[in-house]
Order: sequence, then C-alpha cells, then structure tokens
Amino acid sequence: MVNIIKEKDKKISKLNSIIDIKNTLNYWKDNFDKLMSFLSSKLHNWYDKYVDIVNDRYQDDILDNEDLEELDLSKEKDDFER
Repeated sequence: MVNIIKEKDKKISKLNSIIDIKNTLNYWKDNFDKLMSFLSSKLHNWYDKYVDIVNDRYQDDILDNEDLEELDLSKEKDDFER
C-alpha cells in the first residue's frame, strides 16, 4: 500500500512539473508575441513617417526622380517584417 502511495505521489509530482513547464512556455510565448507586435508596430510607424518625409521633400523639389530611385521606396511594409 505504501508503495502505491509513493508511486502516485511521484506521478503527481511529475504531472505538476509538466504543468509548470507548460505555464512557463505559455508565459514566454505570450511575451514574445507582444514583443513582435510592438516591434512590428514601431517599424510600420517608422516606415510611414519616412515615406511621408520623402514625399514632402519630393513635392518641395528638394528631391528629384533620381534621388527617389536611389531610395527605393518600392518596398512594401510587409518586406520589413521578414
């Protein structure tokens, strides 16, 4: 009887450790997802501002077509996510 109780205690301990590992993994996964979302948002904001500044300079005749070709603004936002 004592051996059965010890075996069950070991099994319970093992299951509790698996639950702890899953909780820890979920915690880090959630934090990683939040970080990626934050960085993506910042990158999109930066790109939008950058394009607006370049367009303003172009409209004010500070930049010409050759300058725009060198800047290569043909990239889409999603190109920066990879």
